[in-house]
Amino acid sequence: MREEHTMIVRKSIMVSENDARYSNRYVNPVVPDGYRKVEGTYWKNGFKIERISDGSILEFIPVGALKSNGTLDGKSFNEKFGRRRFCNLDELGEEPIHGTMNLLWNQLQSVREYGGFYTTYQISRAENLKPISIPRKQPWTMVDFEHAMYLASSFETKNGLSSHLLFGAEYDSILEWQIESNKITIQEVTEQLPEICRHICTDDVLNFRNVAVWTQERTVKGTVVKSAVRGSTLRRDGSVNPLAWRQEANKFIKRPYIGFQVALFIPIF
Repeated sequence: MREEHTMIVRKSIMVSENDARYSNRYVNPVVPDGYRKVEGTYWKNGFKIERISDGSILEFIPVGALKSNGTLDGKSFNEKFGRRRFCNLDELGEEPIHGTMNLLWNQLQSVREYGGFYTTYQISRAENLKPISIPRKQPWTMVDFEHAMYLASSFETKNGLSSHLLFGAEYDSILEWQIESNKITIQEVTEQLPEICRHICTDDVLNFRNVAVWTQERTVKGTVVKSAVRGSTLRRDGSVNPLAWRQEANKFIKRPYIGFQVALFIPIF
């Protein structure tokens, strides 16, 4: 990937044309400029790369290897990349249709070309107040939706790459990959569990630390637009929300149990 080549080659994408459009390049994931492969990783056990500049770790989600049970339009569940029927899909709302919607379609194109996408751990704060992705590091919380969007977009801006706050399609594709690779169970994804049964895996691509994340999903009711918070959080009764848990939230709220996670966008040259 050469830095001077920043023009994205756009292709016409039809939602109904699904499986055949996903590349099998996930078996040998592309390593972007400015990153290096983490030794000992393989696509089946979690292919990871490290950003050379600050040690941030990202994991590749091999979308091309997933079952075609996702949706991009909320109606047809025949996509490898997309939201899933994990929990309260009827209350899912939609992905944004203004402004960043083009980014979602471009990401779909990239995912189909490269066979997947890279995602961070839950984002942490570096000493220079920049967002970083480091395992076992305290997630950056107390950020509202707009701040999370800004920080996510600032995570990567070099070598023709960009980054963004997770879309619901990416969040659910991550969960689907973790289920299919036996890192988590379907019960952990869909069922409210006692605290003692909670799966804590700080080396996984999702840091299950009672911290949920903002996504770009939203619900529109009249003139009121609300953002979405996804993930496992501790309830007052001591139980834990499932990992696919979704809740409407005012975009201005800041909570110690809400952080954010980032996906890379790799353009097609």
